[in-house]
Amino acid sequence: MQEKHTPIAGLLEKYESALSAYGLGYSTRLNMLRRAAIVVNRHQNAEYIDPKIIAEYFRELEKRYSEGTVSRVHYQTIRRETQRLLCFIETGNIKLPNPEAGCRESITSAYTEIVEGFLAGDMHHNTRGDARWVAHKYFAWLAEHGIKDIQDAGALEIQKFLLDCAGKMSQNSMHNVRLYVAKLYKYLYKIGQSDSSYQELLSFKVNRETKIYPLLPRADIAKLLDAIDRESAWGKRAYAMMMLGTVLGLRACDVIALELGSIDWVRGEIKFIQSKTDKTAVLPLTTDVGEALKDYILNARPDTNAKQIFVRLKPPFTPLLSAVTVGEVYRDCCKKAGLPVSKRFHNLRRSLATAMVAGGVTVYDVAQGLGDADIESVKPYIAMDIKHLKMCALPFDGIAPDQTGGES
Repeated sequence: MQEKHTPIAGLLEKYESALSAYGLGYSTRLNMLRRAAIVVNRHQNAEYIDPKIIAEYFRELEKRYSEGTVSRVHYQTIRRETQRLLCFIETGNIKLPNPEAGCRESITSAYTEIVEGFLAGDMHHNTRGDARWVAHKYFAWLAEHGIKDIQDAGALEIQKFLLDCAGKMSQNSMHNVRLYVAKLYKYLYKIGQSDSSYQELLSFKVNRETKIYPLLPRADIAKLLDAIDRESAWGKRAYAMMMLGTVLGLRACDVIALELGSIDWVRGEIKFIQSKTDKTAVLPLTTDVGEALKDYILNARPDTNAKQIFVRLKPPFTPLLSAVTVGEVYRDCCKKAGLPVSKRFHNLRRSLATAMVAGGVTVYDVAQGLGDADIESVKPYIAMDIKHLKMCALPFDGIAPDQTGGES
């Protein structure tokens, strides 16, 4: 398919179908579509994709990068995703011919076949990239050390690989390496490619470094909500979003994916599939959240056939393409309230969870209420519960001060 003969009409819809068929997550697809839409929208009234327009876009982007007005990460991300769109236009395939992230090492066809089988199993799409990265690292390391058959590798090779990684990688990366090597060997043992799953060898734990972000006080949340102009269409939409985060603790990715059919007004429930875990969550439709949603849907939401609740307020009235948009709405609400500017919509979820823990709700109930698949996700909220953490502090009773001044 030649670029100059590719119709613009329907291109993004076909691209979205290809992204979905490739197994990418909902929020990932939305981000890719948003970047692809930038390229498409530059064609204005043109009927076909024009390589000259895209080349001009690349030149402008490179100029902005050289001038320092866009970051290196932004420049590389936009360029890569534009190339992905062009690859789809040219070949119908969204997989770039360049090495994928985590696949830069060259591995044998036999190892490649194992990797594809490993990834084709019951693995969440959010973790597939990390699993691919670790598997390629390991098989490339084996090949580098002359091991071309996986059955020739054993405990000694696994230990040497882990030690080699430990000398080069961060703690967080080592956590993923240990985790996915263990999963890989479970798979190899299952398909008969290894005499052992080596789960005892790989049972050690690598703690990840976790940032503890500051908590948004309840008084500031009230201030944020009060500052929203609920007479305007923007304010009605913003208030409904903020209430979903404040009262129910929804993630931004779930806010934009929420559909009209997700709300059961009769039973007073909100039912949806979480983007992060792919698990169904059923939350109570509280009166305050219900009133905020009703006010937005009836009095501010544009007339559109979109299934999603939250859509653009200006034509075209399409669904919001990225969770980043919710973060930007949160940022603007912070500005209006005179609070420290932040795009972390997750602050509302964090504040709710911390309040629940401080109120005596068990971590298991907090995890269930917020739809977290693992109580490990709740631990950062415990770290912000200063009142109960003080109760865990050990006294210094019985520890005598050094009277010698440190002399022996």
